[in-house]
Amino acid sequence: MKPEDQNNFSQNSRSSPDSSTENNSSSSDSEMEFVGTSARGMLKHKKKDERKISELTRKLAEAEINLKAQQEKGSILENCIKDKDDFIKTLQLSIDLVTQTKEMTIQKLQTQIMDLQSDLDLSRITIKKNDGGNCAPAHDKVVKERKELNMENGKFREGNDQIVEIEKILNSKEAEIARLEFKIDESKLKIVQLEGAVKAKDEKIVKMTEILSEYNVNNKDHDEFVLLGSSKLPSIKLVTLPDFEPFASVFEDIPSAGRGWMIIQRRIDGSFDNATESNIITGCGDLGGEFWLGLQKLHKMTTHRRMELYIQLVDFDNASAYARYDNFVIGDEKQKYKLLSLGEYSGNAGDAFRSHINHIIVGNPFAMESSKWWGTMNCNLNGKYRNSKVELDTTDGIWWGNWNVGNRYPLKSCKMLIRPMP
Repeated sequence: MKPEDQNNFSQNSRSSPDSSTENNSSSSDSEMEFVGTSARGMLKHKKKDERKISELTRKLAEAEINLKAQQEKGSILENCIKDKDDFIKTLQLSIDLVTQTKEMTIQKLQTQIMDLQSDLDLSRITIKKNDGGNCAPAHDKVVKERKELNMENGKFREGNDQIVEIEKILNSKEAEIARLEFKIDESKLKIVQLEGAVKAKDEKIVKMTEILSEYNVNNKDHDEFVLLGSSKLPSIKLVTLPDFEPFASVFEDIPSAGRGWMIIQRRIDGSFDNATESNIITGCGDLGGEFWLGLQKLHKMTTHRRMELYIQLVDFDNASAYARYDNFVIGDEKQKYKLLSLGEYSGNAGDAFRSHINHIIVGNPFAMESSKWWGTMNCNLNGKYRNSKVELDTTDGIWWGNWNVGNRYPLKSCKMLIRPMP
């Protein structure tokens, strides 16, 4: 689509019955408006975005409910572990008490056995001394002592049986403790897994919040950037500015930089080398090929709202790089369309454009020399196109700074894009 076709298209759209609405909206100085010719398409697009937002909101609410449930499960498990720890401590105290009782009982029985053994030895000595006389009293005493010894032996055996029973109880308690410790380890593992799940839910909620925020921003953008219903290319949109003729432009998304970038310049084959200089202010080229938006439109766009600039570069070795600036501003006619600002730089191509600040495009009616760029310092993206990698001996070429290790080699393609800052 040629710029003159864009203007014809704009005139037709302004003379249509629906043009009054567009003219009223374009007269506002408070914000930039991008108006489409198909209200039905706008309504359909808006409803689609509302459904997406509603669905994302529902998913976010479900994720929050699941997160709360997981947190409650984690709290219950922590209480269970605390109760089990208390139970284990109580069992350990019981085991210690039983062990002490067992040791005391064994010591007491051993003392009694020693006393009985001493009495038995004493009784035998007495029997031997009285062997020639009347031994009945001594014999009765021995019988009595033997009965007492048998009774003590019975008590000792009973004590041993109690000790065996206590040992069985202790073994059972130790097995119970081991089983509880295994359950505690298992619960701790579940807690770790739940914490991981909660963390994943948190990350998912953050991501869904970002997506929802992006859709809200994009929904706001759709009030400004609306598809033309009659366009075969879905990326072509009609742009209206206050006190300015509506014009068509191409929009695209950059995977690494986000959505909604408007192309203001494209060089790919040299098809408008001879047209740029005479149309540097009004614009020239084809929306689907080599293209220059024009200084008038750039001034209107960059002074109506704060714009960021993204420059894509590709050389003949198919290496690519980019330069990004967060405050791109072009002056007005009185300022001779100077490059007034670029803002902060980021990227990997080098900050070659900054040397052109406060320079005018040589080749417009206000300049003394003939060119198509803001001077001849560290870059030129509107120069003469070269079809191969040959070192340039002049500044009239498409090149960028010291990207080729200090040598001035032509670029295979380049593109400049802008969009409003958030």
